[in-house]
Amino acid sequence: MPRKCVYLTALAVTAIWFTVPAAAEDKPKNLLVNGSFEDGPDAGDFLPLEPGSTDIKGWTVTRAQVDYIGGHWKSADGNRSLDLHGSPGLGGVKQAFATTKGRKYKVTFSMAANPNFQPEAGSVKLLCVRAAGKKEAFSFDAAGKTVEEMGWVTKTWEFTAVDDETTLEIHTLETEDTSCGPALDNVSVVEAK
Repeated sequence: MPRKCVYLTALAVTAIWFTVPAAAEDKPKNLLVNGSFEDGPDAGDFLPLEPGSTDIKGWTVTRAQVDYIGGHWKSADGNRSLDLHGSPGLGGVKQAFATTKGRKYKVTFSMAANPNFQPEAGSVKLLCVRAAGKKEAFSFDAAGKTVEEMGWVTKTWEFTAVDDETTLEIHTLETEDTSCGPALDNVSVVEAK
């Protein structure tokens, strides 16, 4: 093979090597299964799920009924999300995952609220995130929002693991308007740097 061809081949290989995007391993792996609630039964517009239900892969419904949202509104990520208030209910969801005691973890999720809220109950909806004996409340104002424009926002929270397995629970803090509550989607947990 002429020397010129070898040189051009080496240049082509070098050019390809430098144009490969950063490896996926640079992005921390979500420790949760099905963080955007995409794997589950056909929800139609919405599907009420009772406490103890494990119909949504990786998740267990807690406290009271929740609504598994399909086409009722535009989700933050993918085609599915949750209304933490069922039809009716004041519920939540939880998932256990492996952790290392003493290490910090970052929880990230998308939050909105059912825009069809009852005016007398108010437009601001609250949810609670809890893990490893800690908890924090988050709020979202649904005033002016619609099912097409939910106004999803990203929220973050950190905790330090106290065991080799941790359960993350996210639940409503509302006590009224049992059908229209905080909306949840795109939940992830990664080890904090």
